[in-house]
Amino acid sequence: MIRVWSRRIWGTARSARWWGERSRAPFSPPPLAGGGRGLGAPTPPPNPLPQGEGENSLLTLSGIDTFYGPVQVHFGLDLSVPRGQIVSLLGGNASGKSTTMKVILGLVRPRAGRVAFDTSDITGLPTPQIIRRGIGSVPEARRLFATMTVRENLLMGAYCRGDRVAIAQDLDRLLTLFPRVAQRLDQRAGTLSGGEQQMVAMARALMGRPQLLCMDEPTMGLSPLYVDRVLALIQAVNKEGITVFMVEQNASLALAIADYGYVLQSGRIMLSGPAKDLIRDPRIRDAYLGGETTKVL
Repeated sequence: MIRVWSRRIWGTARSARWWGERSRAPFSPPPLAGGGRGLGAPTPPPNPLPQGEGENSLLTLSGIDTFYGPVQVHFGLDLSVPRGQIVSLLGGNASGKSTTMKVILGLVRPRAGRVAFDTSDITGLPTPQIIRRGIGSVPEARRLFATMTVRENLLMGAYCRGDRVAIAQDLDRLLTLFPRVAQRLDQRAGTLSGGEQQMVAMARALMGRPQLLCMDEPTMGLSPLYVDRVLALIQAVNKEGITVFMVEQNASLALAIADYGYVLQSGRIMLSGPAKDLIRDPRIRDAYLGGETTKVL
C-alpha cells in the first residue's frame, strides 16, 4: 500500500508542468489543522533569555517534571525556543536530553508542567497530532525504513498531507537542497552511509512542512566530513525560515551554529545564554570543550 501511494505521488511530480524547473521558494508551513564533569549547583542564568521569548516563542517548556517509574528525570525544566532561531540543548549522557525531546513529541508525558507550541498547550497530546500541528522530528540514530527506498522514506514524511501537487513540489525543492539524497532515490535506505541516512532523515522531516524541526543528536556517529555537511544543512534549513531545536552532546559543534543554548545536567538547567557567550564560559570549556583536566565528551 505504501509503495502504491508513493508511486502515485511520484507520478504526479513527473507530470506536473513545473517539473524540472527547480523552485527555490522557501518552505512555508501549512495552516494548523487544529556526560561530562559537573558544573556545580544551579545558578540563575547570567545572560539574557533568548531574543523574542514570550510573544515570539514558538516552543515553551514550563516547570516540567518527568518520571520513569519512581525515578525522576526532569526537575522543573524550563526552556524556550524563539521563532526563526537555532536553539541547542547540551548535556552529557543520562542528563535528560533525549527525554526532553520525547516530552515535546508526546512520547513521554510529564507528571507536572506544560508544553506549549505556537501558544497552544500540547502537553500529553498523541504524537500524530503534535506532528500535524507543525513539529518535525529527526530522531536519534535516524530510524529510517531500511528496506524501503530513499524516495519512499521521503514520501512517508508527507503521509499526513493530502496536497499531492504541493508534496511533489516540496520533494523537488528538497532534492535541490540535498543533492546527495537525489542521487540515492531508488536505493534502499538501509544501504546508505550514516551521513547519507542523516540527510534522508532531515529531508523526510521537512516533507511534513514543519514550523519547528526537532533534532536528536544529529552528528552522532558521523564522519568529520558528514558532520560538517549536516551542520551546514541545518543552517541552510534555518535560513529557509524553519526554527530548529537541537539536542546535542558535542557542545563545540552545537554552539558553533546555534543562536542560544541550554546546558542540562541531571534533569536541571544549569546554564543558559547566547551561544557566543556560552562557548567562552570557562565552565563550559572545562566540562564540555576539553579543559586542561577534563576529557572531551
